[in-house]
Parts: sequence; structure tokens; C-alpha cells
Amino acid sequence: MRSHASLLPALALATALGLGWWLPQEPVQAEPGRLILEQPVHLGNDATPEWPEAAAEPDAARTFHFNFEVQQIVGERALEITKRHVDSTWTLSLNDFPFARLPRGEARTTHILPLPEGILVAGTNRLEVSIDKVGDDITFGPVRLLDRSYRDIFAVKPVMITVTDAETGTPLPARLTVVRADDSFAPLHYADRTTVPVRDGVAYTDAEGRARLEIGADAFRVFATHGPEWSVAEASLRKDGHRQDTLALQLRREVDTRGWLSADTHIHTLTFSGHGDASLEERVLSLAGDDVELAIATDHNHQTDYSPAQMEAGLQEHYLSVVGNEVTTDLGHFNAFPLTAGGPLPDHKLTEWQGLVDDMRRQGAKVVILNHPRWPDRKEGPFGVSGLDPRTGYFADGLVLPVDAMEVFNSTTPEVPWSEVMQDWFGLLNAGSRVRGVGSSDSHAVLDPVGQGRTWLKSATDTPPEADLEALCEAFTEGYSSMGIGLFGHASIGGKGSGELVTLPDGEVQVDFHVASASWAAAEKIVVFINGIPVAETTLSPPSDGRPPKHDLRFTFPAPAHDAWVVCVARGPKPTGPWWYSLLDDVALVTNPIWLDVDGDGTYRAPAETAAQALQGLPQDETGKPQFGFLGGTLKGCDEAVAIQTLVLAQRRWGTEFPEALADLPTLFPAHREVLKSLLATR
Repeated sequence: MRSHASLLPALALATALGLGWWLPQEPVQAEPGRLILEQPVHLGNDATPEWPEAAAEPDAARTFHFNFEVQQIVGERALEITKRHVDSTWTLSLNDFPFARLPRGEARTTHILPLPEGILVAGTNRLEVSIDKVGDDITFGPVRLLDRSYRDIFAVKPVMITVTDAETGTPLPARLTVVRADDSFAPLHYADRTTVPVRDGVAYTDAEGRARLEIGADAFRVFATHGPEWSVAEASLRKDGHRQDTLALQLRREVDTRGWLSADTHIHTLTFSGHGDASLEERVLSLAGDDVELAIATDHNHQTDYSPAQMEAGLQEHYLSVVGNEVTTDLGHFNAFPLTAGGPLPDHKLTEWQGLVDDMRRQGAKVVILNHPRWPDRKEGPFGVSGLDPRTGYFADGLVLPVDAMEVFNSTTPEVPWSEVMQDWFGLLNAGSRVRGVGSSDSHAVLDPVGQGRTWLKSATDTPPEADLEALCEAFTEGYSSMGIGLFGHASIGGKGSGELVTLPDGEVQVDFHVASASWAAAEKIVVFINGIPVAETTLSPPSDGRPPKHDLRFTFPAPAHDAWVVCVARGPKPTGPWWYSLLDDVALVTNPIWLDVDGDGTYRAPAETAAQALQGLPQDETGKPQFGFLGGTLKGCDEAVAIQTLVLAQRRWGTEFPEALADLPTLFPAHREVLKSLLATR
């Protein structure tokens, strides 16, 4: 573990070398300057003939430097560089001081970079571009030393921004979004001079809700946000035609989440995961700015403790940090927590599911989550490799998931829509799995908000540092929770909520669903599912007075003929403000299942268990042939989920012995005949 004794200087250097704080920038007209490298060079280790400006054969593999003379230093200066094909991390150093990284990208682009004060000397100067590991072929050059400073070229001025709670006046850590007049991200300059995370268009305040940002003339507006429970504040950077030097923004809590804490179970740092761009020091600030209340550190095969950096930044009251690990294996990625920083690591080289998860638990993990099960795409993710059929909930290779939960929402993994992952989850529930659902961000970068995908956990306290971690782990494993992006909510039946068992007192089900959001988001469509089948839905209209939407809905429908599970889903349009940076197409909320005990025996049976019980009692004729006709009475009124499970289990038991009898099975379930015939045809 690195030392945190010099947190702010470390943050400033990490920010200066962070990716993305400069984009291709062109001043209004060509800047006067002096050419110090005229001929572009090829750096790398392969013959690369596709570019015209440099030689096909490399001029150098890992490091290239050249000298240039400066007779007199007059104030600050800027450097103009041109590059192509940068895929990896190339560091620029002047006189042995690393001051920038080459911006990544395939195209040949020109960039103007600030030279820190004092880095340029009168006499001979040495500029070096280098990479730690050979393998990336680029072109570099020409390079010009400009006559003016970076500040003058882009008309950069410092602006002090403060964010407070409108009700109490107390400082509020926040995420800041700075845009041009067309709502595109505005460059934020001199990132090496800040003590907060800064990227083009996005920054975070410190623990006191303050950020001093260097903003150019093209910046137009600033927005402040603080997660999905709070409003959005907006301020103009111009007043009476002049740039403002200070901005004060206020936010209001608009969503009542008492009794619940929000968690992000999937968070990375560049410091310990080795990719992305958010350093440890930046991450602890972003967690407070986005109002994550339970932060699970999950660097790849590393057990990170946020607490020292969190305390150094004065953020200990804002969230409870937990040591975890994204155990990154050939089978998939698993978030395991709590674990011990510096303690033994789970063996990520294990290649058998149960043994892998058992090893995580031996190291102390109380919760194990399967991450992004359809990533990198539907076929190559763990569910695709193992051949999950979402219609049945069974894997082609016989896998039985040994995890506590799976990600339904992952806000930085848009490759497969969350609604399709939800259908995978529904299939697993019907097949008898008790895997719960979670939401997370999987944020590796400052630009990707932590907690955009999050899990809402039932909690005995609303004060994060006072929360009982063991109880919160139980909320994950038992499903006393909801998950979503941009929306908050929870469901109940007879006063019992997600993760709880409800014995139905009569022949109907009455579901209460509370869904709420800040004024910038809205739930539009509500669907109630029983065993994955929509049984009720409604469309909501946003409040006409602009108030934060809040709905308490009640749905009543006949009880199913057998035990079942109930999940409520809300979704709405994607917010249109430039401050809502999201890879997903909507806002949404999904509750974890409420278990229905319909027959009153004090327990819940999944559709697969209901089907197995019916098949177990099935009589046979004198030849041992099952009398499927009796199922019509035993499973009278069963839903599609039970009918599918009946067919699947019957196929497993009698598929090769009595295929003609199985072919007649759909006739016993007329309401579900077509889906059963379809399954028979594809199995």
C-alpha cells in the first residue's frame, strides 16, 4: 500500500498525467512559435508503412529525445505537438520532468500543451517521449515551442466554485460539469495545479464543496450534481458580458431514501487496477461527489482500502468504504467482499466455479457477485460461454451458479441491454436459483460516474459510517434491496418487501410499489412481473408542476395457482442535460424478488420445484410409461414458467425413452402450447 502522507501533491501529479484533460485544440489562428523538431519520427518496434509522414522502420523503440536551445525565458510558454496512432501510455518529459502524456487516438492530430512554470531553462533543453513497454508504434512530430503561454492562447482564467446544501447551507461535495454554448464538454486547463479530479468538461469538488478550476473563454455554463437523490444546479460563467471569478451553486435533496443506503459494488482505480484514469486520491473524492454511501473497492485481483485516503481528504462521514476484490479469472469476473487489505488473495487461477467461489469465502468474503455476465458480448460473456438459455434458466454445460448475486445493471457496460440481462436473471430464478440482483457502475475513469448504477440496501441507519457491515452483507445475500440507474424505489406485499416470504391470506395479490426520482428524471413505464411474466403495467405522466416525481402505486390481481416470485420494474427516458453522462439509454429501477407462499406451507418453491414435485408424483402405466395426462389436474392453472420447467424436467428424465409422449405434453397446457412447442423444436 502506498503512503498517503502527501495526498494533495500526489493527486495533482496524477491529474496532470491523467488521460483526457486535453483534447485536440486549435486556437483561432496559428500561433507564432519556433520549430524545435521538424521531421516526424516513428517510435515503436514494427515496420509500419501506412503513414506518409515518417519512416516505416522505427527511429527508436521505447525512448526518443532531442535537444533544443532557448536563449531567454520570458514568462510561461506552451508546446505544440503532433502525433498519430497512440494506443498506449507515452510520457512527455522536459529536462527529466514528466509533464504530460500523449493523447490517445488513431488519427494524426495536433495539440497544445502547457509547460509548467520553471520547467524550461535558458540554454540547452532536453525533450523526451517514452513508453514503459515496447509494443505501440506511433509517429511523433513536428514539435513547436510557442511564443505565448498556454493561458494567453486559450484566455484561461481561474474560477472558484462552491456547492452547498440549499436547506442547511453546509458544504456539499459535488460533481461539476462545464460546457460550451452547444453543451459540449469545455476544456478544463492546468489540471496539474488543482487538488481535485479534473478532466475536460468534468471536475469534482473537495470535501468542503470547493473547486478552483482554470476555465477558458469558450466555457459557457457550469452544472453541479450530487447523485440521484439531489437536484441539479446551473450557473452561467458570464455576467453582464464579463467572466465571473466566483460561482456559488446550491443543491436540494429531492428524494426521500430514509431507511435505505446506496451502494456501488464495482469500483476501480488506476492506482491498483492499472487501467482507466482515476487515481486512488481522485476516486475517494468522486465517491463523495456522487453520493455513494457504501463504496466497495474492487480493483482487479487486489484488495484496496480506501479508508486512509478517504480520511486524509476529510470524507469519512460521507460513506462507508469496504475492502473488496474483483477476482478476475478465465471463468468471469467476481466481486468478493469484505476482505482484508494486505491479506491473502483469492486464487484467480482456479478454473472450476464452485472451488473458485469457495476460495473467496475462505478468505473472508460474505458476498460474491458475478459481474457483467454478458460482457464482452452476448456469446463471449460467462452466460454465453456456458450456454444459458434465458427461457429455461439452465446452462448447456450444466453450470449451477454458486454466487450470491449477479449484476443486472452495470452502467459502463452497454454491450448487452440491461433488460436482456434481466431476462437471464428471470430464467435463473424460475430454474430454482436464489441469485439476487445488484446494480453497479464498474467505473474506471473520472468521466464515468461512480454510483450511476447502484444498489439500494435496506438499512437500520441513514448514517453510512454507523452502518452495520454484517447487516448490509445480509441485505445483499438475502435481497433486501433494489437496483437501478437514476431512480429509487421499493416494493412490498402485505408490508413485507424484497427478500421476504409472504403467505397469501386469500386469493389475490396486492403489490405496493414506491418509485421516486429527482426532478431531472422520471419513471414512465411500470411493469409487475410474476415468475418473469408481466401481470400488470401502467404508464405514468411527469408532474405538471415540475416537482420531483414520486408515485405510490398499488396493483391487485388474482393469486397464482402455485408459489411464485414478484419483481417490479420502472423505466423512463434518458435525461437530456449535458451533466448526465451515461452509456445506457434510459433510467430504470428493478426490485429484488418477494417470495410468495401460495399453498400456505411456510416455504417458497420455485417454478422448477413445483414442476419437479408434480413429475415426481406422476403415475406410470404397466410398461413404466409416465401418464402425462395426470399433469393437467395437478398443475391446473399453472403459469408459463411452471409449464416450461415441467417440459424441461420431463425431457431430462424421459427425453430419449418416450419422445412421442413428450411431444404431446404441450396439449396439457393449452395456454402455453406455442412456447412449449417452440422449446421442443429447439432442444
